[in-house]
Amino acid sequence: MKLLVSACLLGENCKYNGGNNYNQAVVGFIRGHEVIAVCPEVLGGLSVPRTSAELVDGTVMTAEHVSVDAEFRKGAALALK
Repeated sequence: MKLLVSACLLGENCKYNGGNNYNQAVVGFIRGHEVIAVCPEVLGGLSVPRTSAELVDGTVMTAEHVSVDAEFRKGAALALK
């Protein structure tokens, strides 16, 4: 089975702060499967490290109130493709 997994959960340092969110349970779960590791934010053109971002009224905005919504949407579309 093919599984799409967030690259940061697999230990890739692609998180906004340059770190990762390695998760042993995820690594154990995917063992024996074909894994496609993705970081939608990087696919969308954002750098590592980058300013943190969150949803604000339906738009992804950085802490400095800069929209990165287009990059997040592009990355999500590419990840699903």
